[in-house]
Amino acid sequence: MPVVEFCALVESDAERIWTVLRQFGRIQAWHPGIVESHIEDQQLEGLPGSVRYLRLGDGAVVRERLLALDDQARRLSYRFEEAPLPLLDYVATVQVLPLSDEPRAVIHWRADFGVTTAESAAHYQRLVRELIVAGHHGLGEFLAGH
Repeated sequence: MPVVEFCALVESDAERIWTVLRQFGRIQAWHPGIVESHIEDQQLEGLPGSVRYLRLGDGAVVRERLLALDDQARRLSYRFEEAPLPLLDYVATVQVLPLSDEPRAVIHWRADFGVTTAESAAHYQRLVRELIVAGHHGLGEFLAGH
């Protein structure tokens, strides 16, 4: 099963970063590839089991189910319910790790998924990494501007 991991520093305190990330339905505010997002069926923000609807810049639709949200660990995980990518059992986890007494934190992004053919694994690992890195940079820019 392919895995993509990305860890990087953000120049903001962990609690502020987590306040933005835990708003599962508001990812369009900071991810450059997402033009619309909301929680479906008027579910509460941060409620495990809720599904967020995403419309990408090319018009594609992604639906993701929140599996867990842990405020103490500053970690959430979700899985694809519907996506234009032929990935199997896609599960992503994001965690904010504070740096002691500094207004900076490390964000650890991880995605696990299966592919339909072994030959496609490297391609989809690159693609998922690009999506994660774009989101990370978008989040950093959003935090710097607010």
